Amino acid sequence: MTAPALTQQVSVKETPATDVERPDAKTLAELLWNSFEANAESTAQSWHDGNGWQSRTYAELAERVRDVAHGLLALGLKRGDRVAVWSRNCPAWAEADLACQSAGFATVPIYDTLTGKDGAYILGDSGTKVLFVQDKAILDTVWSVRDELKVDTIVLMEGQARRKGVIGYNALLKQGRAHRGDDPDALDRARAKVKPEDLASLVYTSGTTGNPKGVMLTHANFASNAQVAKSVVDVGPTDTFLSFLPLSHVFERTGGHFTAYGAGAHVAFARSIETLTDDMAAVKPTLMMSVPRLYEKIYARIQDNVAKSSLVKRLIFNWAIAQGRAANVYRQRDEPLPRSLRRKVERADKLVFGKLKARVGGNLRYFVSGGAALSKEIEEFFWAAGIEVLQGYGLTETAPVTNVNAPHALRFGSVGKAVPGTEVRIDSSNWASAREDVQEGEVCIKGPQVMKGYYNNKKATNEVFDKDGFFHTGDIGYLDDDGFLFITDRMKEIIVMSNGKNVAPQPIENALKLQPHIAQACLIGDQRNYISALINPDFEALEQFATANGIAATGDALVADQRVFSLIEKEVEAVNRDLARYEQIKKFWVVPSDWTVETGELTPSLKLKRRVINDKFEQLIEKLYPGS
Repeated sequence: MTAPALTQQVSVKETPATDVERPDAKTLAELLWNSFEANAESTAQSWHDGNGWQSRTYAELAERVRDVAHGLLALGLKRGDRVAVWSRNCPAWAEADLACQSAGFATVPIYDTLTGKDGAYILGDSGTKVLFVQDKAILDTVWSVRDELKVDTIVLMEGQARRKGVIGYNALLKQGRAHRGDDPDALDRARAKVKPEDLASLVYTSGTTGNPKGVMLTHANFASNAQVAKSVVDVGPTDTFLSFLPLSHVFERTGGHFTAYGAGAHVAFARSIETLTDDMAAVKPTLMMSVPRLYEKIYARIQDNVAKSSLVKRLIFNWAIAQGRAANVYRQRDEPLPRSLRRKVERADKLVFGKLKARVGGNLRYFVSGGAALSKEIEEFFWAAGIEVLQGYGLTETAPVTNVNAPHALRFGSVGKAVPGTEVRIDSSNWASAREDVQEGEVCIKGPQVMKGYYNNKKATNEVFDKDGFFHTGDIGYLDDDGFLFITDRMKEIIVMSNGKNVAPQPIENALKLQPHIAQACLIGDQRNYISALINPDFEALEQFATANGIAATGDALVADQRVFSLIEKEVEAVNRDLARYEQIKKFWVVPSDWTVETGELTPSLKLKRRVINDKFEQLIEKLYPGS
């Protein structure tokens, strides 16, 4: 096989004409207000208020955004000032951000799960002047570090503001309406001054290797990416997005927020991960952004239900999946199905897959997967079931989309081709690839979505840009002959064993997560002579196994039970069979509690925090390497 070219250049597509003919928007302010005007009577947002689902039109949303923006202007904010939002997803989060983009302020999103110390660092480093907090719980977190903050005003979005320096959200809206009465054109003047190169947001990285870095994303970064995403996936006013990934994460913010509102789509806010199934049934989304963990959990639940069903039902399910997999060959080539296969797929849909589609609302056009690698097995399974998952790629520093599998340009296992206007280069100069069939190296990106740099950190900025202006992602991958990008691992996460062998942990960890009783896995082995693993079991599945086998234990005693150990051992062995000898897991330890964002082992996008895990389980790891 011939090695692919080192650089993939993609020319800019023409933006399809919309109902209202306008040139491409250069700023978020322009993109959003064009949409507000063009889609005034369409539903913009829906949310559940505890009693039922409520909604508002784009005209009503525009009024709220105006009031918030004027409220901020009344507080004395100037173009370029920082406004932080420390909250879970909710309509007010969106209103605050849209107001900032309209008036020329820069939004600083903060995950609701952050500690006071981490939040204080972000607020201090960014120079935030106004802080929106969702509720009393988050306000209490802020108050624990109040002496360290230089924030002028805190806006409490839910509840009564009863502390000095804190105003309620309704009070801000009232203040905004008064300001509009005194100076009705103030927002329009501010909006006209917003430039493509202006800072739209400071988005702080998760900080797994030190203090988080503030990624400077401009109006041009977001606006270009949102419009490209709209054209590639064909998003429009008839679409409904279900928003449940944190808006603090750039993947949801660009895809399910700026792209959605810019296209005149309907955004519905999920109540929580626990109510997600009910929310999908109620909202009936056509598009939904998610990280791989959601798809992994759906896949595991389906496999578990099939395993428990009757022989006849299992045979029917397996037959249906076989037809879907046969159809995937044609879908990947963007070719029509042969008549006989099409009839079988239609039959499979009636017997099996229609029920699966109903569980995700029944109207879903696409799931979009990002934030981490999605297993090829799971990706192919969903497509075989007629549920299209479009896997993409990007980073916070690229606002974020650089590559995506489009409905008619698909390659399973890849993250798709570069989006229009984007160059992808594979730099092999600092990477010794073990592969002979492809030229593997660091993935480098150049395009209109690439960040301005790291805030107050010129050294870090210079380290990630080369002389040609390419951003070095730190990810390892390769391009195939057709320009599809395949990511193999993170450069910094590659395990270098004491014998000099390199092991990419992510593909092995993803294979482990496909096993029925494994939720997460973290490979260990850097500077060691063999690979081991910490296994975080799927406790729901494990408890079912325990009940079926008369195991009464829980927690430490459950994972220490020999029958549980043997169960996990078989699943590890199943993965080992497909690995090279030096990659195989020789020893493992089953940890007795879930890894979560709250307990610190996972980032908000559910990636492993390897340093945290290594520190937290240092004693267990040492037991895996006796005598070392």
